[in-house]
Amino acid sequence: MADYTAPDCPLVGVNVGFCELTGYDPDEVLGRNCRFLQPANGAGPVRERMRAYLGDEKMLDEKFVIPNVKRDGTPFLNLVYMSKLTLDGKVALVLASQFGVMRAKQNDFDLYDRALGEDMQQLSELTADTNWAVLGSVEALASSYSIIARSQIL
Repeated sequence: MADYTAPDCPLVGVNVGFCELTGYDPDEVLGRNCRFLQPANGAGPVRERMRAYLGDEKMLDEKFVIPNVKRDGTPFLNLVYMSKLTLDGKVALVLASQFGVMRAKQNDFDLYDRALGEDMQQLSELTADTNWAVLGSVEALASSYSIIARSQIL
């Protein structure tokens, strides 16, 4: 989870899955932009797409395949689904779900799709009676499987 209202969108929360995927502990990443995971030569053209998404409050959600590097120096491709959360009608946070697609198995793709869908549904239910709103919908997740498959082929 990143703070959309702060300069450079720093991380304000990470879960166990993020820490396991990247090899970093929460105290090493909170307050930093996720860009630190990119290789020394950058993420390439996907970075411009990410900037466009973050710069446009009307873009509700998006998926990206980003080259990243784990704490131990191991490179991996990271499938990231981002969704903007609003408070009182203004984007306040960006929720991201990540999945390492290198050497992933078919069952991993299915688990990712199911877990992401369940997380988004639970988040929508939890925020239903508050001023928080999840922009986008569970239906927008339908193409994540094809993105994972394409990244395996490339």
